[in-house]
Amino acid sequence: MVLKTVAVNPDKQALADFRAQIDRIDAVLHDMLRDRVELIDHVRKLKGKQHIYIRPGREAQMVRTLMGRPQGKLPEGLVVRLWRELISGFTLIEGALKVAVYAPEKGYDLWDHARDFYGSFTPLMEVPSAVAAIKAVQANKAQVAVVPPPEANDKDAWWPLLAGDKKNVLTVFASLPFEIVKPGRNNARNSLPMGLIIGKLYPELTGDDRSFLALQCVHVPESEMRRLLGKAGYKVRQMLSHSMGRGGSSPTAYFVETEGYVGRNDTRLARLRAMLGSRLQYLAPLGGYAVPLKSGRR
Repeated sequence: MVLKTVAVNPDKQALADFRAQIDRIDAVLHDMLRDRVELIDHVRKLKGKQHIYIRPGREAQMVRTLMGRPQGKLPEGLVVRLWRELISGFTLIEGALKVAVYAPEKGYDLWDHARDFYGSFTPLMEVPSAVAAIKAVQANKAQVAVVPPPEANDKDAWWPLLAGDKKNVLTVFASLPFEIVKPGRNNARNSLPMGLIIGKLYPELTGDDRSFLALQCVHVPESEMRRLLGKAGYKVRQMLSHSMGRGGSSPTAYFVETEGYVGRNDTRLARLRAMLGSRLQYLAPLGGYAVPLKSGRR
């Protein structure tokens, strides 16, 4: 009697082995996510009650560190998207977070970028204007506002709301998206290219930052303001001005974006105050943001 042997396809066996390895990795990843949640719960208890449970500077540094590692064959955009989802999902475990997003009925909005940045589960609310988004935060209807970058002659200018608050409570503390990928590699369809994030939080130093200043002065033309800012040590990226009245002696409000980090106790602020003297009516830092990652392999 001749015994028949069952042929084993080596390719099918190898495929089964690889799939088994993938399943084991998935199980390890799931276990590590549960461990991460436990650690976050310990952190939450140590921090105690806070108005807002986010650390945008630390988040930026975490993602920069990950993207500084070898990426192998990982698709571009995957790591940042995964970690933004993780960060946002775990933030909800620590406390409430609701985001007011600039989404007018017509034209470009920031909804898709906000959803990508804040993940699948964070509550978002549509607001028709940038001013409405900030007022929602002021009224505690949301913890965070996502608004467009300011522009010259903007009828919906939001920065005077921040500049007009002498207590300097609301500031810009981040921007989105954090990784600028090629068109078609994110969910944005009708979105502005960039948004700024505002709340009751001052940004942290990350090592690659941009900052905002608000000033109100009399008898200081734009060219003179640029010169004094440079002399004080600021490298101006953008400056917007707005007359507070019609007369030649009316004060002028300035909104300035600079390179680098500007803290609330930045020594250059005192230098600028001294140079402007009695012409200065108001000066305050309005926060800033960690510079986003550029697309392409690192």
